[in-house]
Amino acid sequence: MRNYALLMAAGFFASGCGLVNLQTNIPGLSGESSGPAQAGPFGMVPYDEDEVGKAVLATFKSWNYESCEAHKCVGDFRKQAGVTEYQDAKTYINHFNPRRTLKNPDPTWLTHWDKLSDSELANTADVTYKAMIVAAMRRTWLAKCYADYAAIDKQARALDAKWSVEIAEASKIPGPYGRIGALLGLRKKANEDVPKTDPYVDNLMTKVGFQRELRIAIKQAYEATGRDYLYAIEGPGAPDNGVRARLDAATERDMYCFHASGGANAFSNSYTEEGAKYVKPLFSDETLKKIDRLREKESKKSVDEVRPASIEKVYIEDIAKGEKEMPGHPKLGYMSETNEVTKVTQNGGKTELEAFYSYTSEYPYDCVETNRIHSIRDGRIVYREICKTGKHTRESTTRITLGEMPEGVTVQVGDKLMGYAFVKQHEKKKPTDTKAVIKETELWVLELHHLKSLQRKGKLVGQWF
Repeated sequence: MRNYALLMAAGFFASGCGLVNLQTNIPGLSGESSGPAQAGPFGMVPYDEDEVGKAVLATFKSWNYESCEAHKCVGDFRKQAGVTEYQDAKTYINHFNPRRTLKNPDPTWLTHWDKLSDSELANTADVTYKAMIVAAMRRTWLAKCYADYAAIDKQARALDAKWSVEIAEASKIPGPYGRIGALLGLRKKANEDVPKTDPYVDNLMTKVGFQRELRIAIKQAYEATGRDYLYAIEGPGAPDNGVRARLDAATERDMYCFHASGGANAFSNSYTEEGAKYVKPLFSDETLKKIDRLREKESKKSVDEVRPASIEKVYIEDIAKGEKEMPGHPKLGYMSETNEVTKVTQNGGKTELEAFYSYTSEYPYDCVETNRIHSIRDGRIVYREICKTGKHTRESTTRITLGEMPEGVTVQVGDKLMGYAFVKQHEKKKPTDTKAVIKETELWVLELHHLKSLQRKGKLVGQWF
């Protein structure tokens, strides 16, 4: 130990004899050595403060989030900077502590630099290195994330612009079937055209931005064509999760990078946490609260703005009985599948249909019991009866005036329809009611508002929303 002290005093540890000897002209660093070397346990510390300080600054400047594995970071950082260990009078291990001689090398990220200890005891000095490592990792990772998101944002907004044109063109189609059909076709195309890469990025590309615009356009198309009831009853259903407006680029960037980082305290782990507390988190509490508020606000807004009116399906039978009615649509009800169309006529530019149905069943009347046994039931003799046969005929006539139809669709004899129609007239009569003959008739006079489906010879011709 005495020889070591003498060597120290004699300046044996000069440049080239185990000390750091790096270029001293290192631009772009805010930290720099300040003041002469401090006295060590045996005189001067065994390193050139200016040289080792500049080496540490150079290493800090070049360090990034991929520079090391968590458990090797401190050792790798000191090795790259050329920082070596030395022992004090009590044989404790020491090494250069940047906090002792350097000004804050990065005030933006090393927000609590002045609270770090300047002791060169190894474990204490390592806290400074941990702080510098975490700061460098967060700084470089966030810069990379910002750059990555800038490319994503550019692509996403170009996609929004492209879809916006298609949505606008579809919304100009005058007819309800064409307009709603075109917009629903765009939605199907958008939902099928999912890149399937990273789920978060996929959502940014397919559920954020234009998808919200498309969903609103669909709702407006139903409403503008007097089919808000159809939107409520037969429409797209519950809103897709994740659909919302695309916010300003900075907010979207912070949302993306927060998601990608896994948390504001990224790069703080069991190996670096002692130093991480002296470093600015990736995102401030204010930013995180803003993100949470916006996420909640946009989630609620995206549901509310496409919420359908409170309308339940009402059948034409309910309308005829006067039992129910759809709000805002008096006398409009759901028409289940009609009987086969038996007649198609044109009247004053309108197409009129008639569907006729008749069914006859037989029933016994004026029965006379004979003395001949028919059967024995539960121990009781049942005698055969001689009865007359009556006929019960039920006839139903449905007359439908067609409203606006899907382009190119016509109705033919033999077709069957389903849809929503206004009840213009409904009559039930029993013109004949004798022992031998019963006849019941029913007449429906309807005006079709929306054709839901059309069948021809047992095959589906088309279905509309």
